[in-house]
Amino acid sequence: MIQLHRRTLLSSGAMLLAAPALIGRAQAATTLKVSTSFPNDPQYSTGRIWYDLFLPRLKAATDGQVATQFFPDNQLGQEADVVGQLKAGVVDIMLVGTSIWTNIVPEFGVFDLGYVFQDYDHMLRAAATPAADALQALLVQKAGARFPSWGRNLGSRNFITKFKFSDPAGLAGRKIRCLPSPVVTETVRLMGAAATPMAFGEIYTALQAGVIDGMEHDAPTIVSAKFYETAKFFTLTRHIHTPFGAFLSDRSMQRIPAAQRDGILQAVREATSDQFKRAAKVEADAIEELKAKGVTVEDCDRAAFSARVSPMWDRFVQATPNAKPMLEAIRQTQKA
Repeated sequence: MIQLHRRTLLSSGAMLLAAPALIGRAQAATTLKVSTSFPNDPQYSTGRIWYDLFLPRLKAATDGQVATQFFPDNQLGQEADVVGQLKAGVVDIMLVGTSIWTNIVPEFGVFDLGYVFQDYDHMLRAAATPAADALQALLVQKAGARFPSWGRNLGSRNFITKFKFSDPAGLAGRKIRCLPSPVVTETVRLMGAAATPMAFGEIYTALQAGVIDGMEHDAPTIVSAKFYETAKFFTLTRHIHTPFGAFLSDRSMQRIPAAQRDGILQAVREATSDQFKRAAKVEADAIEELKAKGVTVEDCDRAAFSARVSPMWDRFVQATPNAKPMLEAIRQTQKA
């Protein structure tokens, strides 16, 4: 009961934080509904930081003719629900990683392959290839969503757990929450854990109740969602560098006047680029914050994890042939 009360207060606080982040709706010709599962934390939340960068750019690019309503912290439902709302044009923009789209566009699973990227700069080089353009077109075709600019989360995905480990053997039998994506689930399983797919909004109580032994995510999200309150070991596995950004409803964009639509797309690209430049510092600050909260931060045997996971790459493209050009582009954009 105490925990429910705490979460209620957090949700109320999130709504108050969101209130100033609205552009004068009374005067605007168009209002965009923006949803994210990320918490409403202006310092460490991937979604909120992007949104705050987007607002002034949107105002400038549309001459104040486009306003927004911001719904963080799963206020409009879990991510899978919002995907449907985006396709229908009920939600106009969804701030999320590419993983959620894998269930509709399996080819996007290539970005979730463990250790496929060296870092986020490698991801950005791969995203600048014709293979990535083809996936963007496929997303519009299959999911009714546009992804105009490839961004990044505020850090690579790592493990925060209730136990200490440094190699695959240390994960044996441990229930680790992962994204409800088949590729991420298999990646975490190959790393040695009992992969447990779960919606983001269910993680905190699952950690608290002992339903799971840990979870994987980037450090800023772990700080903003307060997952460190029940798990005290943060291990730098750096197993996935997931693209992140603003996914726009194609149906919504088609009904918006062309001049406003062009301004929205410009603002999205500018905000995404700016966040990319700032992300590494936010991640470093979040790791220091975890240490200050009493979390033990340690490195691990990444080579051992990579050796177990990398054979999955070719198996994935055998099962998903249309993803082969993207995997080849990723390999070709590696640096020696």
